[in-house]
Amino acid sequence: MKKIILIASFLLLSSMSLLAQDRVFNYTYQSSVLNKGEKELEVWTTVLSGKTDYYREIQNRVEYEVGLGSNLQTAFYINSKQKAGFETSSGEIVMSSTEISFSNEWKYKFFDSVADRIGFAGYAELTVATDELEIELKAILDKRIGRTIHALNFTFEPEWETTTANGKVTTATALKYDINYGLSYNINKHWNLGGEIINRNVYLKDDNFTHSALFAGPTVAYFMDKFWINLSFSPQIAGLNNPEGKSGLNVDEFTKMDVRLLFSYSF
Repeated sequence: MKKIILIASFLLLSSMSLLAQDRVFNYTYQSSVLNKGEKELEVWTTVLSGKTDYYREIQNRVEYEVGLGSNLQTAFYINSKQKAGFETSSGEIVMSSTEISFSNEWKYKFFDSVADRIGFAGYAELTVATDELEIELKAILDKRIGRTIHALNFTFEPEWETTTANGKVTTATALKYDINYGLSYNINKHWNLGGEIINRNVYLKDDNFTHSALFAGPTVAYFMDKFWINLSFSPQIAGLNNPEGKSGLNVDEFTKMDVRLLFSYSF
């Protein structure tokens, strides 16, 4: 009996360690946090492409993440974003200047996805740019069942952008709320293969209109020792609420395709 308990404890701790160190989704978060003193450096690159005409946007993030103990972790990001698109008035592809911002994240794990009935974590992230302020709040639920990992996120993100109109400074408000579901299967000790479904919604206060679209696609994850890398493809598969009653994909607010590469080294 004692031997069985020891084996079960070892398997449980191994599973918990795997979940704490590895991230198998790119858009859907898991409840695990770093242990006290553990650190991770993550690099993100997201490419968004495709609207009515040519459009491409590249977002980069460099994240330093640290475990504070007692199920709490924090992270600091430097973000950059640049986009280029076809402008009908000039008939040319116009590139915007690079936008730089800073983010600070806090994450607290209430329940563990292995030891408890279901994993649950709360997440908050503040992003500050020269003309923009964002607050991102997440409820994160996940569960490991055999070789599969299930994760569900509910995200609410108010955003304020300062611009000028008719020679006056004005602030535009947008409210984003997403629902993410991810399913991943552990093939072996190095590989996971899965997929993510994302319902994205953006309410624009000035237009009094909510844009909505559905995205879905595969995610592959590779991990070894202190390194892991994930690649996701997330095409828009349906426009759920388009302006002016348009049919098809919602390319007024969203893009046709999102691709994200994320890799990390822990130390």
